[in-house]
Amino acid sequence: MFSEKNLAELSNVSVKPLTYGEQMKAQPFLLRNVSLTIAEGEWINLIGRNGSGKSTLARLIAGFGAFQVDGKVEKDQSRFLTGQVPIVLQQPDASMVGSTPWEDIVMMLEQHSVDGNRIASLCEDALLQTGLHARMHQPVETLSGGQKQLTAIAGCLAVQTPMLILDEVTAMLDPEACLYVMGKVRELNKRGVTVIWITQKLEELAAGDRVLALEQGELRFDGASEWLFERRSSEGSSPCEELGFSAPYVIQTAWELERLGVKLKPLPMTPEMLAKAVTAE
Repeated sequence: MFSEKNLAELSNVSVKPLTYGEQMKAQPFLLRNVSLTIAEGEWINLIGRNGSGKSTLARLIAGFGAFQVDGKVEKDQSRFLTGQVPIVLQQPDASMVGSTPWEDIVMMLEQHSVDGNRIASLCEDALLQTGLHARMHQPVETLSGGQKQLTAIAGCLAVQTPMLILDEVTAMLDPEACLYVMGKVRELNKRGVTVIWITQKLEELAAGDRVLALEQGELRFDGASEWLFERRSSEGSSPCEELGFSAPYVIQTAWELERLGVKLKPLPMTPEMLAKAVTAE
């Protein structure tokens, strides 16, 4: 059923919260008829407003919690993904137990029953990959918000998770820290790490990214980021607008130029791409 290159496959999956008896039938769906495949090495942006089902879908893929799936109580989601995948949340402090990045990752590896002979090398490699090697023994309370997020990400890498699931990890960070964390995760993705990046910041989408958009538990869009913003005509609307999202300033500028007769192809996704496209015109 599973391709060797696919990490997760969902086919027409519907999910309700876990309840019992007659309450089970009356509960609203958290996800409805969701079908998707996640391949190794993909970068997937999962977008949607609050209550759209983003976190439910992430937990389902990760193998956490118990849900009603297709009418049955499912406590083991391994039919979607082999093993359990840690999820990095907005506030990493809530899950950090060590007093330093090194100690936090070592304790995480011990919790996952990793062979003691492998712990030091796995920990060091994860810290190198996230750029935290020089801060491995720095007290956690002295780390910046971005460095704490990278410590949590390093822990996921150390336990050799098959993918990174990052749930709005830049929501509490300042712009500079956002760029720093995003840059490090992009580097990991280029080296083959599969990433599910959950966000409400559409300016974080990059050209070539795959985007999944949820609305009221339904998967309403699955395609390239450029298609999300593609208007069928200068007076038409894009899937982004039809779903009620506010497009980034760069995209809105490109739309306005298009309305004035300046066609920019490909659609610029960054200020740098916009400046280059306008200059070329």
